[in-house]
Amino acid sequence: MSSSLQTLIAVALVLLASAYLLRSWFGRKKKPGCGSTGECGAISPEVKKLQSRLKR
Repeated sequence: MSSSLQTLIAVALVLLASAYLLRSWFGRKKKPGCGSTGECGAISPEVKKLQSRLKR
């Protein structure tokens, strides 16, 4: 394999890795917790009522 071909392959790999890292860095962040619906089986109904009162 010629050195120019090796250089081209190395540059392509670096660009692919950089694109992947930038995509994961600038991509949409997932919200922690019970998802976007607000439904969570781990939270009791009493705690949900308290949370709704505190939001008011």
